Amino acid sequence: MIPFRFSGLISVLFLLHSHKGIAQQQQQQNLQLVKEGVFALTDVMIRDITSPPVASRNYVYSLVAFYEAVLPGDKKYESYAGLLNGLDSMPKIIPGKQYDWLLAGMTAFYKTAYALVFSKEQFQDAYDAVQSQLNKKKVSTDVHKRSVQFGEQVAACILQWASQDGFGKTRTMVRYTLGKQAGNWQQTGPDFMEAIEPNWNTIRTLTLSKPDEFLLPQPAPFKSEIFLAECDEVYKVGNNLTLAQRAFTNFWDCNPYATETVGHLMYSIKKISPAGHWIGITGIAVQQKKQGLVAAMYTYSLVAVAIFDAIIATWDEKYRSNYIRPVTAIQELISPTWEPFLQTPPFPEYPSGHSVISATAATILTHFFGNNFHYVDDVEKPYGLPSRSFNSFTEAANEAAVSRLYGGLHFREAIDNGKILGKNIASKTLEKLMVK
Repeated sequence: MIPFRFSGLISVLFLLHSHKGIAQQQQQQNLQLVKEGVFALTDVMIRDITSPPVASRNYVYSLVAFYEAVLPGDKKYESYAGLLNGLDSMPKIIPGKQYDWLLAGMTAFYKTAYALVFSKEQFQDAYDAVQSQLNKKKVSTDVHKRSVQFGEQVAACILQWASQDGFGKTRTMVRYTLGKQAGNWQQTGPDFMEAIEPNWNTIRTLTLSKPDEFLLPQPAPFKSEIFLAECDEVYKVGNNLTLAQRAFTNFWDCNPYATETVGHLMYSIKKISPAGHWIGITGIAVQQKKQGLVAAMYTYSLVAVAIFDAIIATWDEKYRSNYIRPVTAIQELISPTWEPFLQTPPFPEYPSGHSVISATAATILTHFFGNNFHYVDDVEKPYGLPSRSFNSFTEAANEAAVSRLYGGLHFREAIDNGKILGKNIASKTLEKLMVK
């Protein structure tokens, strides 16, 4: 027979364990709802063919709004107000009143994202499923109302902040004029699209003091010995891709402008942006690590902030160096009929945006989850791509970077220097925003 006092202790421990299990289950359900909300935003941007810079802007404001709306639920975390450029203050909660933080955060995220995306009706349709699950939460009327109101206040504040970042002005600037010097970027096939976001360096950065805070060395001069060697490398590698190289190069394509022609018809292929892919990886990591809601949104938002600045810095250098793409150079200097494995996106070559963005995100995620973090990347499974397994974020970032060489889109120099730039931007973001 178990003594009464030990029997009581066992009962208490059982109740504590059961309570902890329920809390963890609720936590995972919360993170799944967050993931579904982010997917709704990603999906509408894919269908809108949102450019990588604009996609990063939509992510960062929406996810910062989410974070700011939930952080009062954990005193360990602090507001980005006073830390991010131009963000001076945020709404405050009513002391002593109860809030549902998931409801507040999802409201802030939804209201912000809805204001930023183009196809609002489509976003609403995608988000309705998330909203229906939120409505099932057993929350009193006054707590529900208070939480929604706080989320709306946060969204309004974030949208006001976003309206002052210079984006509107870029919509009215004159079209980009192609450079006429040898080695300048030229429009590439099959669509010969105009340059995308040539004025993105005028957008306000969030942690960087200026877009060129980490100024890269200029790429090798056109037709120099180094340049010709890099051309030869891209040409030879592209002509001898293995099946494995083709598989992971296609996996990391992330080109929203990819098209396919059938007969006389040309249609776009649904592809995620580089920012969208790494935001998706972030969602996988926070769920796998079973982070709490506030911790998860801190991770999400920090990755989004770093990527946003990384793209501004990348686009600043792209249009400063205005560097020729491999396909243009190789067709001029080596083989007029050569085509890269992947379609070349419509902006200058140097540095490799994938290399910068991937190194940035991987550095942030490694800070949170460590060097040896095995995960399965199924972010693009809804768009017809298989999953891939990685043993670290750095492994994934390096694969993403070298895929640009295999795809025939970038020279080696753009990849190597891009990774350096990404790591520098991530370190600056962590230094400025890391929880003390």
